[in-house]
Amino acid sequence: MNENTLETLMKERCTVERDGIFVAKEIADKTVWDKLAIENPTDAVISAKNEEDAARKSEAQITDIKQYLKPGNVLLDLGTGYGRVAKYLLPNFKLGGYIGVDSSYEMLSLFKQRYNMTEAEQTTPALFLNADIHTLPLQDKSVDVIIVCAVFLHNHKSIIEQAMAEVTRVIKPGGTVLVYSSFPRAATLMGIQGQCYQALLNLLGRPFKNGPVRFYRHKEIDKLFADFSEVELRPVGYSALPKTIIGLPRPLELVYRLGFANPINHLLEKITPASLKPYFAVHYDVVAKR
Repeated sequence: MNENTLETLMKERCTVERDGIFVAKEIADKTVWDKLAIENPTDAVISAKNEEDAARKSEAQITDIKQYLKPGNVLLDLGTGYGRVAKYLLPNFKLGGYIGVDSSYEMLSLFKQRYNMTEAEQTTPALFLNADIHTLPLQDKSVDVIIVCAVFLHNHKSIIEQAMAEVTRVIKPGGTVLVYSSFPRAATLMGIQGQCYQALLNLLGRPFKNGPVRFYRHKEIDKLFADFSEVELRPVGYSALPKTIIGLPRPLELVYRLGFANPINHLLEKITPASLKPYFAVHYDVVAKR
């Protein structure tokens, strides 16, 4: 499958092309993510501070993704950012096509620029779509695998419901959806304070504010994947104490996190029996088959 073939997977007359990036007609010209991308393209998507950290944090995730891929698959990266997954996946795994969707045109430009300069990535044809995650300009049953990496958690839950309806629509029967670091657990101290903060935003008339983490219960995630035949929720991480206190001034927050929360959580993780660790998981990753 070549790049022109990938374009046939898009809905007709739903996009306009700008320098090789297809922009959905519904999307705004600029988003908050464009500003973040201009300031620091890496920090806007992943907390790694340098190339070594980015590679280390991506290694386990890329290894897991490969388990669900076959040569010739078309992969949709929902909220692709600057193409972090493609950067580490494509040089050693050729696919039928890679579709990167992001609401930030600036992010996609960074992705496309790197892709065009990296021969190892170009063995897989790529399609760059500037679109919102909940209004995908793709045809029904058009992709084999969908990955979502640390994207859902910063969006209002109503947006995620719409995004999952789109995911369900565009994935092929038998296709796989992989969601990483996107469903923080509500049943944690961090989750409790996060839900209180969301309640405050609701009272202030700002429920859709971009950025605050949204926390999920197990049943909420099950409902989002109700139309999938197989759904596995994987508890990930460990946190007895919240990693941060919402509203704490930055200097005090660093003291709390680095001098108190992190070392205590590290100690407790060592002594907590394996059978109990899932109850202290930070978030759920999801593997779902259509």
